[in-house]
Amino acid sequence: MRVKESLKHLQTHLPNSIFEEPLPAPLEKIQVVHSPRVIQAVQNESFIDMDTPGAPGIYQASLLSAGSAIQASREALLGVPVFSLMRPPGHHATPDQSMGFCYFNSMAVAVSDLIKSGRAKRVAIFDLDCHHGNGTEAFCLGKPEYLYVSLHQGSGYPGTGLVSKDNSINYPLPIGTKEGVYFPAMESAMEKIRHFQPDVIGVSMGFDTYEHDPLTEFGLKQADYLRMGKMLQSMNVPMFALLEGGYDKDLPILIEKFLTGWTS
Repeated sequence: MRVKESLKHLQTHLPNSIFEEPLPAPLEKIQVVHSPRVIQAVQNESFIDMDTPGAPGIYQASLLSAGSAIQASREALLGVPVFSLMRPPGHHATPDQSMGFCYFNSMAVAVSDLIKSGRAKRVAIFDLDCHHGNGTEAFCLGKPEYLYVSLHQGSGYPGTGLVSKDNSINYPLPIGTKEGVYFPAMESAMEKIRHFQPDVIGVSMGFDTYEHDPLTEFGLKQADYLRMGKMLQSMNVPMFALLEGGYDKDLPILIEKFLTGWTS
């Protein structure tokens, strides 16, 4: 429902945008990232945990979400910022475990496709969801072609991302974080990414940093997403973004603000 409402809102308020329907990811792209056990559980629509229950059609929906990520990442290399408005999200899904509303890790699938196809040699993942993307970190860790950078609520689910290690840079932030703390941390993170000199940046864009989000405890306001988009645009690197979290009724407005700043 959140995706449908957001799509309707964006089509009305960003009429000059191009809207495309994605194709599902080929199974072999998923196999690069996830173990057979993970794939079989999703195929069988198995119950995984309370946050990640089996549901009719979840396998096809997960393939479609990953396919949208691949499409967005490839089109971003043409110099156009691309946002994937898809569910389910993916950044909690590790190579060996689906969890946290996430079945397949769409970001990991997309960036691995860029590397293995030779479209990119160095990829940075900038995770701006309020929760730490433990699954994406697990996929990237120790692989020098990737840099994973995350800003998140340090006390939140899934309890990871409290320290930085190897090619993973984490910014655990306190409960109640607002723009005065958030944006200096974001600028610091952006400098780390600039130093890495990636060919492309994949943004795991969560909108659960919003002050009214029911699942988190940050305090960003609607206007902050416009600023966030402008900051990302200033990096002047090919970039794509995937929808991760965001559970408040204002999600369509938040996405509009972000996209307006990012593409203006």
